[in-house]
Amino acid sequence: MARESSPSSLFREAFEAARRIKNIVIFTAVLYAISFIAGCTLTSMGNTYASELEEEIQRYILSQEIFAVILEYLRTGNLVAAILITFTVNLCLGAFLTTTLPGILPLLGAIGISFVGLLRGFVIGLTYPQVLGYSPLAFIVGVGTILLELGAYVLSSAAGVNISLAPIFPARYETESRMTAFKEAWKDAARIFVIVIILLGLGAIWEMVGIYFLIQPIQHPG
Repeated sequence: MARESSPSSLFREAFEAARRIKNIVIFTAVLYAISFIAGCTLTSMGNTYASELEEEIQRYILSQEIFAVILEYLRTGNLVAAILITFTVNLCLGAFLTTTLPGILPLLGAIGISFVGLLRGFVIGLTYPQVLGYSPLAFIVGVGTILLELGAYVLSSAAGVNISLAPIFPARYETESRMTAFKEAWKDAARIFVIVIILLGLGAIWEMVGIYFLIQPIQHPG
């Protein structure tokens, strides 16, 4: 009889895979939290360097063509397109390419992924306080986006670190074969990405719908 792949079984396997690497998940979550708090602290202190860096980051983001495309879709009310683009970019670039794929490099991949987590958390910590203080709606949209998207990135990062460490510590998968451990780690990453996809999907919907309502008073004043 063929193995059933129901949604419930996919979720169960995803959570079991995440539980198997819970220590790595905790480690990556702490990295993101520490760097996020550091960024927020520098911004709240009015640090000159932090203010200049925040402005530079904002200029860079606003200069990106993909941002302009998403904003144009929001202005014209094409929420579906804005959500799909945001989700695709966050999944492919934000999660897989920068925080999971580097795991193909034993140890070095884990170090690189950890650095990406520290940098990303710090940048978000620098830029989000201003966003959160814009209005009550902006605060709600910002907090929801942070929780959903950073939650996804923590899991994708943990999956990548696990892949990177699996050939070094194959016994974690109860085998002496480094290649077997490496393959099993990739299987766990695929399972964990079920949760990552859901979180990023919800995050894209939450963020784009929120921004759409935030820009309405600007487009239609009075």
